[in-house]
Amino acid sequence: MIERTLSLEQATEVGRRILSALGTPAAAADLVARSLAEANLCGHDSHGIIRLPWYASFVPDGRAVPDAEPMIVSQTPAVAVIDGRRCWGQVAAHLAIDVAMDKARSVGIGAVTVRSANHVGRLGEYVEVVAESGLVALMWCNADPSVAPFGGRSRMLGTNPFAVGIPADGDTPPVIVDFATAAVAEGKLRLDRVAGRSVAPGLIQDVQGRPSTDPEDFYAGGSLLPFGGHKGFGVAITVELLGGALSGNHVGFLPEYRWGNGVVLVVLDPAAFTDASAFADEIVRASRAVRDSPPADGVDHVMLPGDLERATRTERLNSGIPVPDGVWSQLEATAQEVGVRL
Repeated sequence: MIERTLSLEQATEVGRRILSALGTPAAAADLVARSLAEANLCGHDSHGIIRLPWYASFVPDGRAVPDAEPMIVSQTPAVAVIDGRRCWGQVAAHLAIDVAMDKARSVGIGAVTVRSANHVGRLGEYVEVVAESGLVALMWCNADPSVAPFGGRSRMLGTNPFAVGIPADGDTPPVIVDFATAAVAEGKLRLDRVAGRSVAPGLIQDVQGRPSTDPEDFYAGGSLLPFGGHKGFGVAITVELLGGALSGNHVGFLPEYRWGNGVVLVVLDPAAFTDASAFADEIVRASRAVRDSPPADGVDHVMLPGDLERATRTERLNSGIPVPDGVWSQLEATAQEVGVRL
């Protein structure tokens, strides 16, 4: 497949131009554009600038209000509720982590929910910010239905990602867990569709509930499958119920659901529970033990969650971000629609 290569700044500028043309204030446009480009840099192209045409489609019908600002509608010393007011999801999510970290530093724990925001992007971005500050983060969100329940054939659940950030110390990187509870993230399916590729068995089914490897079957009304069968479904429904009902964004398959992501973020200060230095030392020793454990045949070395993203980031800072021709064509079409050149 033909592809071009962009630097981090070039990829960010693509986002800035399109988002600014949609009416996004400069600071918010830069934040969202950089979030998307950083996802590309980490190797998660499914959550990168490929999302810009999708984001642009939210504006005409009011699902996204580019100049909206999220607001805290209620709070206690440990808890806050944020209404996104249809803002870009990354803007609301960054407010959430700032508020949650402040509360955790003050009282040991900060729990924040977000409702009425758009797609927040890659959860790993947020829990990594928290973990790099020495705090623990747990984050999850629900989304519009695209995943069938275990044994079902209709779309009911979102891809419902779950993320955790666990700090170590200044010399050892944090553990960053971030995964969709669907067998595959919808964005990765979107990339396969653009590339004309089949997907692996066990990821999707068609509208009749029959197994499929053709991405088009999903976009024709089929569904994603939960990862890990009934166990993955158990995680997915947990995220759906808490991310939806607790946040006030509502469960995605109920009539009161508000389109977008319902987010729950919990931040913990290790020092409120144990000796912070001892905690960091144990995480460092555990991380080292896993990374130094013997690899299986055909594996170079054992990695912890977050290691692959860091390695990819280093590689792409040097070699650039690959953008397939099909993705670039979509970006150019969106830019033309909003009146800017890339």
